[in-house]
Amino acid sequence: MHVGILRITLRVRDSHSLKERRQVSRSVIQRIRARFNVSVAQELGADGDAWQSVTLLASHVSGDPNHADAVLNDLVDFIEKSRPDVEVIDYGTEVISGV
Repeated sequence: MHVGILRITLRVRDSHSLKERRQVSRSVIQRIRARFNVSVAQELGADGDAWQSVTLLASHVSGDPNHADAVLNDLVDFIEKSRPDVEVIDYGTEVISGV
């Protein structure tokens, strides 16, 4: 088994409150879950850009490490194309094999 892990940081451009940020992050998570076979969670943390910054963690289990990595990269592309109000600031993927 191979577990692919994605950590992605997003900027919600038009967010002016934590409530607005939460609405956008929930929408993004719901769209991801509906389209991809992944687990998604929002990482909580305090930073200087709290109203506009969202960090999501996603994981995908596969029998093929290349497939796990491809699914997570497709997920990043999906967010960029489907949500023009959200900017991908940074992301990183890792595949853990032999689990």
